[in-house]
Amino acid sequence: MSQYQEKAKECRCCGKHVPLPTVLREYNGLMLCPTTFSNVMEYKRIWSVIGSRPQGSIRKHFSEYVQEIVERTINAE
Repeated sequence: MSQYQEKAKECRCCGKHVPLPTVLREYNGLMLCPTTFSNVMEYKRIWSVIGSRPQGSIRKHFSEYVQEIVERTINAE
């Protein structure tokens, strides 16, 4: 297995990526692929603007994994 395949396992969504990411980003102690990291940042931004959990019509555009990460960090604040 290549170093990228091994490293990509650190992000839970990477089984779905082709090609695998070559760089991971850290968010709140989690290693995330760039796509998931960007989605986490955007979902958190939307949550901050609205002031509460976004409605279903917005949430449907974000994976359950992204929502879970953001909700954990919001609840911890």
